[in-house]
Amino acid sequence: MINPYDGRPPTQFWRTGVAERTVGEVRPIPAKRFAIVPGTAVATAGSCFAQRLAQMLRMRPDIRFLQTEPDESGQPPFSARYGNIYTVRQLWQLFCEAHAGAPPRAIVWQRPDGRFVDALRPAMFAAGFASPEAVRAERARHLAAVREVFARCEVFVFTLGLTEAWLGADGQTALPVAAGVIADDPQGGAARFHNFGYAEILDDLMAFISALRQHNPAAPVILTVSPVPMVATFTDEHVLCANTLSKSVLRAVCAAAVAAWDHVYYFPAYEIVTGPHTAGVYFAANQRSVTHAGVAQVMDVFQASFLPPSGRQTWLDQAYQGSADVVCDDDLIVKSVGF
Repeated sequence: MINPYDGRPPTQFWRTGVAERTVGEVRPIPAKRFAIVPGTAVATAGSCFAQRLAQMLRMRPDIRFLQTEPDESGQPPFSARYGNIYTVRQLWQLFCEAHAGAPPRAIVWQRPDGRFVDALRPAMFAAGFASPEAVRAERARHLAAVREVFARCEVFVFTLGLTEAWLGADGQTALPVAAGVIADDPQGGAARFHNFGYAEILDDLMAFISALRQHNPAAPVILTVSPVPMVATFTDEHVLCANTLSKSVLRAVCAAAVAAWDHVYYFPAYEIVTGPHTAGVYFAANQRSVTHAGVAQVMDVFQASFLPPSGRQTWLDQAYQGSADVVCDDDLIVKSVGF
C-alpha cells in the first residue's frame, strides 16, 4: 500500500502543526503567496481590523503605504478617507461610484448636534459639516481620491468584516451602520436590514476583482477575514451563532475567489487569532478586542508571508505602540442602546 500522506510536511497535520506547538509557533504561512518588493505601493480597505494592517504598513520603511488623502485628525490611517468598509457590497458600490462619472451617491444624515454627515462614512469627520451641500462637495473630492487608490495601488489588501448590513432608502446602497446609531436619516425608517448570503457576496467580490483588473491589471489582491466578532446582530439568532455564520460565509467567499483568480491571495488573520490553539489568549477580557500580542502575531505572519525581511524587526520592536486605536462604527451600536 502507498499512503498518499507519507512525506507531507509537519504543518499539514494537526498534531505537529497545531497541537504540539506553542501559540506563537503556529504560523500558517499561505501556500499561495507572492513577494511584495521594496518600494511597492500598497493600499488597504475593509473593516476595522484593516486599520491595523495600515498602521503596520505605514511603519515599514521599505513599503509605500498608499494614501491619496491625508489622515483625518485623530483617525487611524486609511488609503483614502472612506473609513471602515464592512461588507463587500460597500466596496463594490464605492468602486462603481468612483468610476461612474456621475454625481456622488450622497446620503446626508443630521446628528443630534445639528451637524451633517456622509452616511457612507459617518464617523470619518468628527466635526461634521455645516450643510448637506458641504457633505456632497466633500464626497465629490473624496471620490477623486478613491479613483487614485484603485489606479495607483500596486497591491490591494481588503479585509472582509460582516455579512449583515443596512440598506438605504433605494434598497441597494449598503451603509456602514444603521441610521439612528450615529445620526438621523431624514427619510425616517426607509432603511432596511439585509444579511448578505454567500452567492450575493461572491458575485459582488468577483465583480469588484474583475473591474479592478480592467483598471489596474498588474495589482494583486490579498483578502483577509477580520477576526473581530460582530458587536451585535439584528437577526433573531444568538450573536455567537450569527457571528459564526457571518465569518464562515466570508471565509468561503475568499476561498472561491482565490481559486478563481491567479492574482488573488488569502491571508489567514482570522485563523491566527480565533483558532483553538490560542485558547482565547489573543482576545481581551471582552472576548472581542484583539490584544496587542494577537495583532503582533498576525502582522508578523503577514510580513513573513508577503513582505521583505528588512523592515520586519523594526515594526516588531515598535509593536505599533503609540499608534491610534482602531475606530469602529459598530461600537457605537452598544453605546446607543446603553450597554
